[in-house]
Amino acid sequence: MSSSSGIKLFEIFRFLAQVMRYPEADWFHDEFLSVYKNLLVDLKWPESAAMPDQVSPQFLEDIQVEYTRLFINAVPHVVAPPYGSIYIDGTLNSTTADKTRDYYRKHGFDITTNEFPDHIVTELDFAALREEEQEGGSDEFLAHYFRPWFDKFKDQVLAECEHPYFISAVKMIDFFTCAEEEDGV
Repeated sequence: MSSSSGIKLFEIFRFLAQVMRYPEADWFHDEFLSVYKNLLVDLKWPESAAMPDQVSPQFLEDIQVEYTRLFINAVPHVVAPPYGSIYIDGTLNSTTADKTRDYYRKHGFDITTNEFPDHIVTELDFAALREEEQEGGSDEFLAHYFRPWFDKFKDQVLAECEHPYFISAVKMIDFFTCAEEEDGV
């Protein structure tokens, strides 16, 4: 994916799913960071200035530590669990996860990952597939399955995050998954 103007929405969703994966050195490298930073520049967001031009071992470690603190394990609790069921049902892998899994199956998407169906990465991957199949194909899913919990998740991240990478990540996800206003505003 490049940051040129010919990018399709499904490519953005796929990229945003990658942004929300645990940062591993095999993919979180200079090229990935360059695309990320260029997207921020294209959006004219100030967080682009906080991103380095290259991924140093320290930068990668800082991102990994913050990812773990925000989304996996922190004392006294995980800051922003990336699962819809936590925000809707108050517990992990519950009714919301079941409904999401059923929606995936209805649309031919079978989960083969170790993640729960309502994990942010899985949901963004699904939105990318639906959008790739048909422009606007992700709208129903985003409106009924993703957006109902994402705003609470985003607010948690923005309130507690200590790194501009994740601040800009949730802002980008918010920007690209919001329904367009019908009056063109």
